[in-house]
Amino acid sequence: MQEKGIKAVASAPHFDAEVNDRIRGLIFGAACGNSLGGASVGLKYRDISGFRSSGVTGVRDFADALAKSGVPDHKAGELLADSLLGLALADSLISTRGRLDETDLKKRFGELLESDAFLKSSPGAACLTGLRKMVDGMPPAETGVEALHPNVAARVFAAGALPGGSKTEEPVDIAAKQAKLSHGDNRSVAAAAVVADSVRYFVAGGKLETDEQVRAYVSHEFAIAERLDERFAESWDDVAPDLDYSNPPDDLPYSLINVESTITELVPTAVGIFLIFRHDPEEAICAAARSGGDTDTVATIVGALSGAYHGASKLPERWISKIGDKEKLEDVARQLAALWS
Repeated sequence: MQEKGIKAVASAPHFDAEVNDRIRGLIFGAACGNSLGGASVGLKYRDISGFRSSGVTGVRDFADALAKSGVPDHKAGELLADSLLGLALADSLISTRGRLDETDLKKRFGELLESDAFLKSSPGAACLTGLRKMVDGMPPAETGVEALHPNVAARVFAAGALPGGSKTEEPVDIAAKQAKLSHGDNRSVAAAAVVADSVRYFVAGGKLETDEQVRAYVSHEFAIAERLDERFAESWDDVAPDLDYSNPPDDLPYSLINVESTITELVPTAVGIFLIFRHDPEEAICAAARSGGDTDTVATIVGALSGAYHGASKLPERWISKIGDKEKLEDVARQLAALWS
């Protein structure tokens, strides 16, 4: 019964002020998480916790790169590659009123590849190679780091804000199609689809207030993953199986720290972090930012899910007021909301 409820909410959304707030929360949550996690990329959870105890963290507030960070030039509040890619996809979807135009998306990603700001935003070699092949019309890598790079799931958040319509306009289909342009491994396709569908469910008002609702949500997304790639479904099936959803932990459990930059580990881990801290968006995003490893990408996904679930009105105002490119974020959120009318 719960899974049917999930499908009903996702297929019959109604636009109102709360949906507008959740769309804005989605965009700002993803961007704030991306920047918050950008200060500690590549550091171990233990090291980040050590910085936290000394008062220099980037966990509760935006900060410049911590010592030995993998993104040493990161500045407080600055957007990194995951956000910039996500905004480019959002702009493309807005321009086509919710349809995926592969030519337009390739053009926008190509412009990013020529942008100094993007190249300085720590996209990483695997991400850049995949994007370059996509823009040049070359087939994507089917194996290796490039084929499982998690940017494909982090950048898809805007697809979940679409109002729906024909099959080609559904978030799952858009997520899968944009993933196939740069990733030849279907595990990446499935991961992107799960993130987009999750966002869609929360923007449309889906709730995770009880253990039963949480498990129904996980089961629903498992079915989507299994349909697209059974291997990713196996990874998804491990989403925090030993966690108590009723009692939020004092801190991150061992199974959710030091996240590797691979789609099969990062996406289930990000969702696990969101689920155990789902009642507090600030705590969820901060937990992602201090999780260790690929913190900027983990926090982007957790930020998108938390923002879509709670709305921008529940995000810390100190983040929204200081995030970089705030006017751009406001504009994207406004135009995505306008598609609903």
